[in-house]
Amino acid sequence: TNVLIQPQGGMRRRPGTKHIHELPTTSTPSAANGVRLVNFEFSVADSYILVFTHQRMYVIKNGVVITAINGGADNYLTTSITGAMLDQLCWTQSADTVILVHPDLAPQKLQRGASDAAWTISTITFDSIPSYAFSQRVFEPQGTLTPSSTTGKVTLTASQAEVTGTAQAGAGSTITLAAGASGTANFYNGLFIEITSGTGSGQVRQIIAYNNSTKVATVDSAWATTPDNTSVYSIAVFKSAAVGQYVNAEPQGRARIIAVTSNTVAQAVIEYPFFNNSAIANGKWELEAGYEPVWSAARGYPRTVTFHEGRLYFGGSKTRPSTIWGSKVNIFFDFSPVEALDDDAVEATLDTNALNVIVDMLSGRDLQVFTTGGEFYVAQPGTDPITPTSLNFKQVSRNGARLGTRVETIETGTVFVQRQGKSLNEFLFSDQQLTYVTSRISLLAGHLLKGPKRMALRRGTSTDEGDLLLVTNDDDGSMACFSILRSQNVVAPSEFTTDGEFIDVQTDVQDIYVVVEREFNEATRYFVERFREDLFTDCAFIGTNASGATSLPHEGKALNVICDGVPQSNETVATGAITFDRPSTASFEVGLPFTVFAKTLPAELKLQTGTRTGFKKRIVQVSAIVNDTQHLRINGQLVPFRNFDTVDTLDAPVPEFTGVKRLDGVLGYSREAAIEIEQVLPLKMTLLGLEFKVAVHPGT
Repeated sequence: TNVLIQPQGGMRRRPGTKHIHELPTTSTPSAANGVRLVNFEFSVADSYILVFTHQRMYVIKNGVVITAINGGADNYLTTSITGAMLDQLCWTQSADTVILVHPDLAPQKLQRGASDAAWTISTITFDSIPSYAFSQRVFEPQGTLTPSSTTGKVTLTASQAEVTGTAQAGAGSTITLAAGASGTANFYNGLFIEITSGTGSGQVRQIIAYNNSTKVATVDSAWATTPDNTSVYSIAVFKSAAVGQYVNAEPQGRARIIAVTSNTVAQAVIEYPFFNNSAIANGKWELEAGYEPVWSAARGYPRTVTFHEGRLYFGGSKTRPSTIWGSKVNIFFDFSPVEALDDDAVEATLDTNALNVIVDMLSGRDLQVFTTGGEFYVAQPGTDPITPTSLNFKQVSRNGARLGTRVETIETGTVFVQRQGKSLNEFLFSDQQLTYVTSRISLLAGHLLKGPKRMALRRGTSTDEGDLLLVTNDDDGSMACFSILRSQNVVAPSEFTTDGEFIDVQTDVQDIYVVVEREFNEATRYFVERFREDLFTDCAFIGTNASGATSLPHEGKALNVICDGVPQSNETVATGAITFDRPSTASFEVGLPFTVFAKTLPAELKLQTGTRTGFKKRIVQVSAIVNDTQHLRINGQLVPFRNFDTVDTLDAPVPEFTGVKRLDGVLGYSREAAIEIEQVLPLKMTLLGLEFKVAVHPGT
C-alpha cells in the first residue's frame, strides 16, 4: 500500500500530491455532479490537462490553472457538456483539435488558439452525415422512370407531373387535399408533399397513405405547424426530402438520390447497375424511403471516436450501438459514401450472436474496437489501407470492455478493463498466431480492482522504471497501480490510498494528475492534485521561510509538517492555519499524511526433512537492503538511521542511507512468519530487498 514497485525488484514510497485547484462544490457546476480529466498535447512545449465539470472546462498547464480564459474574468471555458455526460465522455485529438463525443451530445470540436488562455468549443458542422432507414418504407409511384445511364452518376426523370392545390384542412399528421384531388385509392402514396405557401409553409413530408373518398393524405411524421385551408401544397415524385433515399428497379438496378433538380428530375449515384437506360415501366420501379441522418437529437450521437490512417472514425450511437463510420480520407467531416472508391467514407456493423455495444476504439497497429460483447480488430494484410470493400472486423475474444473506462496502450499492446470490472486484460498481437490474443494481467491482483472507473497510463521516462497503469476504484476510492515492463514480463501491482477518495486520474506526458474527493470539517470538497516525486504528503502546500502556513483547506485535519527536510510534530488546521514548532529557513511542506505498508508472503522453508508449512516459525534476523532511505520500520521495530557522530545531528535532516540495515531480536513465533514493512514518517524510502533468518519450532 502506497508504494511503487520497481521493475528491477524492490519498492519505494509513492510520491505525494501537490494541491493545484479546488473545484466548485455548489450549484450545478459542482464536481459532485461529474468531473473528467482530459489530456491535450498541443505541441512539444505545450501540453495541458483539461478539467471538465458541469458545463465548465478548466485548463491546467505545468501544475498551474490558466486564468482569464479568452480575456474574460473567468478561469474556465463554458461548454454544453453536462455533468451527467462526463462518465461516458470520449475524445480524440489531431493537431490543435480535440473531438469530444457522447451519445446525448452533438460531437464537439475543441481548439486552442494563439495562447494558453485562448480556447473555443463548438458543435461540429458536418459536410455530410450517413443515413439509415430507421422506418423503411417502399412505394411504387405512378408513371415511368428513366435513368440517363446504367452506371456512375445519373439523372433520373419521372413521368408523373407535379400536382398542386389548396388544402381543405389539416391535423397532426394528415392533410385534406383539394376537392379535385385524385379519386384513385393510394394514388399519391410515396410522393412528397411540400407546403409552398400559407400556414405551415416550407414543410416537406412523404405521403404514406391516401383515402380517395375523403381526400385525406397521411404523412410520414407529424407536422411542425398544422396546415389549414390557407395552405398551398405541391405533390411530386422528387422534393428535397428525397435526398438520401433509394430507387430500385426490375429486373435490376439500385440508385441513391444525392440531389433534386426539379419536381420530376433527380441526380443519383448508381450502387447496382441498371439493365439499360430505357424508361422503366410503371410498377417496375420503387422508391425506398425512410432514410434519415443516423446522428441526431432523436436518434442519438456517436459514443466513441478516434483518428486512424487519415480517417476520423465514430463508433456506436444510441440507436446504432454496433456500427462504425469512417470519414473520407483527409476530409474528416464528410461521412456520406458516394462511389465506394478507396478514399470514400466507410461503414460497417459488428454483427455476431451477441450484443456488441461499442465502448471504445483505438488506433494502433490496426483499428481496434472494444465492445460490451467482445474485442475486434480490422484485418489489414501487409500495409494495405482500410477501404470500403476491405472494412471487415475479426473477433478475438469475448471478455467485453467496461463502459466509461477508456482503454490504454502500453509498451506492446492495449489494456482494457473487463466488462464486469473483475480483471485487467491485455490485447496483444501474436506474431506466432498472426492475430490478436487477450491475456489477463491482473491474475494475482484482482482484489485491487474494486469497481474500476477511470484508467490512465504514465509511460516510463527512464531506463530504470516501467510504465505505470493507474486505475481509480469507485467502491472505496482507492487507486490500483500496476508497474509494467512487458519486455521483461513484469506486472507488479500495488495500491494507493489517501485521506479521501481518488475520483479520476490522467497523465500529462510524464505528470500524473488526480481529482480527489476529501472531507474537511464535515464538508465534502474536490481537489485537482498532481503527483510530485519531491513531496511526501497529499494535498500538499509548500513554501520557503515561514513560521506557519495559512489559507489551508484541510480544516480540522492533523497535517504532517516538514521544515527544511526535518519532520516536525503534526499540526491540526484551525481556521485555515497552523503554526510550526520551529520556523523554516529554506523550505516547508504541509499536507495530509499517508502510511506505507507492505507484507511478505509467509516464509516457506524446504529442509531435508521436508517443508515446514504450518509449523511455528520465528523471524530472528532481518537484513534490509535500502537505497537513499531515511526511515523504515520492520515488524513494528524502528530501523535506526541517525548516528551521533556529526555536529548538529538533531537539527539536520535525517541522512539518506544506502546499504544494508540489520535488525536483530525480532520476537514472536507464528505459523506464517511474514515480514511487515511500514513507514509512518514523511521521509524517503527505497527498499531493494530483504534477507532474513528463520527459526523453526520442532513441533507442529
